Amino acid sequence: MDAKVRIHVFDQENWRKDLNQVLFLVAPRLHVSIGEFLAIENERMIPQQAASTITNVDDIESYVKSVQTNGKTYLWAIDLPVSDRRNVVRDLSYMGITAGSLFPGLDGACEELAMRNFEI
Repeated sequence: MDAKVRIHVFDQENWRKDLNQVLFLVAPRLHVSIGEFLAIENERMIPQQAASTITNVDDIESYVKSVQTNGKTYLWAIDLPVSDRRNVVRDLSYMGITAGSLFPGLDGACEELAMRNFEI
């Protein structure tokens, strides 16, 4: 049995363009909205290029799938074999995406050094 890692991809650009974004929790209709906020007292928001999801839906995946119409897909999954982990981490590193860049501080630095120097 080949173990897999699943990555969910959400097309937030088209979601924002096609659906009205509601940035308040008091909205009476079901919604999933995406907001970008100031990185006040959150040092990880900037390196992670963070966006926040605001919703009053308990099963977001089912809701997004129910909204997909006219051949538009906003959410899909990519399965990668766990055996490709080393290559994937190397490729991400070439793009500047590492534990140290995503998680500034001691934890991220230690995780990045561990990934570089030890078989995990």
